[in-house]
Amino acid sequence: MASGKTTLGKKLANKLNIPFIDVDAKIEELEGCSISEIFLLKGEKGFRLLETDFLKSYCFPESFVLSTGGGMPCFHDNMKTLNTLGTTFYLKRPVKELVNRLVSAKEKRPLVEGKSIEELEAFITDTLIIRSPFYESSKFVLNRENQTVEEIIDCLNSFYE
Repeated sequence: MASGKTTLGKKLANKLNIPFIDVDAKIEELEGCSISEIFLLKGEKGFRLLETDFLKSYCFPESFVLSTGGGMPCFHDNMKTLNTLGTTFYLKRPVKELVNRLVSAKEKRPLVEGKSIEELEAFITDTLIIRSPFYESSKFVLNRENQTVEEIIDCLNSFYE
């Protein structure tokens, strides 16, 4: 959450001249309501099922850049599915940076809405403890200084050589 997946994904897709697919945006389009509304209506469990259904039923083009929600890789074997779809990247960022990004975020995020900075930091720390094993199973783990379009293209080139 708030690692920059969508921003970097759009830049990468543009540079490679391939489609960019944002899972959250597609789910909002399919459901006709926002992620926050989906959480209210169906809960997190219902939302996670929608993510998995999308991942398994969407007709992906031959080449694409996919931006997932932060929790998507951690449920229903989605990380395994993502790794079979293509080359996966974990945009690893420090907790303090994620907190700062979430505090200044313009969009509402149901899992962190209404939390104080201290609660947010504790939530992110606890969540990363649970989610890191899934994230770390990405084909590439990029630390903050390596999260550029050029670095990702270099990784892709080395992976497919």
